[in-house]
Formats: sequence, structure tokens, C-alpha cells
Amino acid sequence: MTPIIKRLTADTAFSAPRPVAQPLGDLVSQTRLALDEGVQSPHFSLGVWECTPGSWRRQVLQAEYSYFISGKGSFTPDEGEVIHFQAGDAVYFPPNTTGVWVIEKTVTKHYFIVG
Repeated sequence: MTPIIKRLTADTAFSAPRPVAQPLGDLVSQTRLALDEGVQSPHFSLGVWECTPGSWRRQVLQAEYSYFISGKGSFTPDEGEVIHFQAGDAVYFPPNTTGVWVIEKTVTKHYFIVG
């Protein structure tokens, strides 16, 4: 397989904003994607994700690695303690990690989802 490189630049286009699937309050987070690419074999996807403030339940059940470029928030797994994150942090979500996202300041992250 040939290596894949993704480079976010000032003129990289993001998708149109979409509301999260399961908001948990009146403030509904909006998400956008850039550099999103799926690969069938081995199955994975990667790209850049952006989200406005709000809270909701996590929908991704595959394993995910995320590096936070900007923003601030927390994730509370159903089976664990709250994880606070900010720009510069990296987080790994094992498969079947469920819980609640709370975005305090608009987040931009690189993600890599396997499965």
C-alpha cells in the first residue's frame, strides 16, 4: 500500500456544517469534515473534523485515534472518569467506547478510525 498524506492548508475546503446525531441540550453542536478519506482494505478512515460547542453521545464504535489541533472540551466514557482535552492533546478511543462529548470551545482534530 502506498503511504497516504493529508495536509490541511488555509484554503482546504470543509464540508457543510451538520448537527450531531444525539444532542444533549439546547446548544446543538455542528460538525464539518475536511480531507476525509476512507480506505477499504484494510478498512480505515482519516481526516480533519471540526465541531462547535455543545454536548452529545458518541456515535463512533470503531477504534479511533485523535489529535486535537485547537479547542477545548471533555469526554466522559460510560465506563470511566471524565477526560479533559485541549489543543495539543492526543486521545485513543478503544473499540466500543461510548459516552458523552462536551465541547467548550470549537474543536478541530485530526482523526484516524480503524474498523
